[in-house]
Amino acid sequence: MDSHVDPGQSMGFALKRLQQALRSRMDAGLARYGLTTPQYAVLALLADQPGISNAELARRAFVTPPTMIRIVTTLAELGLLTRQGTPVEGRARSTRLTEEGRRRLNAAARAVQQCEDLLREQAGPGERELVLRWLADCADRLEAPQRAGVFPDERPGR
Repeated sequence: MDSHVDPGQSMGFALKRLQQALRSRMDAGLARYGLTTPQYAVLALLADQPGISNAELARRAFVTPPTMIRIVTTLAELGLLTRQGTPVEGRARSTRLTEEGRRRLNAAARAVQQCEDLLREQAGPGERELVLRWLADCADRLEAPQRAGVFPDERPGR
């Protein structure tokens, strides 16, 4: 067995390359609207589920809770969302889009849709569901040990 993974033959490297290319393309398209990909994700999540907690936003946007606090603070300063109420111990503040936030989200959605269309075009009509199912199944399988509270020992030589 080789001591390393060949990047040219690695599915993980290929997926990471795709993720990086997608992020770069989305960031470039969203910059015209004054947004980053994580900021767009937050606006889209809030449009879908107004009032969702910061912790849930962080999980769904694939960022850490401290990063989410910075994103939400920035979006509030830009007037794209509002945080209702005063934080009380044990209570989350309700976060919602403003009209400007909804307008910016709708305008920026075109840039994101162009990336989505490009990805979908790469898979034939019969392959799209297969690719989506495969990606979801792989993610589920990789996440299963953590959901079960099992954390594989990742130390070298173990």
